Formats: sequence, C-alpha cells, structure tokens
Amino acid sequence: MILGIIGSVIILIAWMFEAEEAIRKHRSLIDLKFAVMYAVATFMLAVYSYQVNDAVFFWFQIGLFVIIMFEIVYSIRIKKIHKA
Repeated sequence: MILGIIGSVIILIAWMFEAEEAIRKHRSLIDLKFAVMYAVATFMLAVYSYQVNDAVFFWFQIGLFVIIMFEIVYSIRIKKIHKA
C-alpha cells in the first residue's frame, strides 16, 4: 500500500508541474481531445476503484481528475483569450 501511495503522489506532482508550466508560459500544453478522453477514463477508473474498495487508487484517480479538469478549463480559457 505504501508503494502505491508513493507512486501516486509522484505522478500527481508530475502532473502539477505540467499544469504549473502551462500557467507560467500562459499557453495550453495539452491537446484538448486527449485531455477530455483522459478525464472521462480517469473518472471511470475512480468509480471502478470505489466499487472494488481500493482507497489508494480511488484517491489517485480523483487527484488526476481534478488536475486534468483544471487543464481542460485553463486550455479553453487560453484559447478564448488568444481568439479575442
């Protein structure tokens, strides 16, 4: 279980660095189609991990879902700003 927690935290931190880079450069670094598909899959995996009672995987997927949703919203806002 500890190994799963450590691995999950490392991956979540990596995604947060990616989001921070997008904000710092004030541009979207992620393909929107990929992000939407990734968000849907992550949500589905979160539901599955809840059903099988896997707390580590559940919270990992929830964390990824939140970060990806932030990336999606940020990407849409940046695209609207650059169109104006």
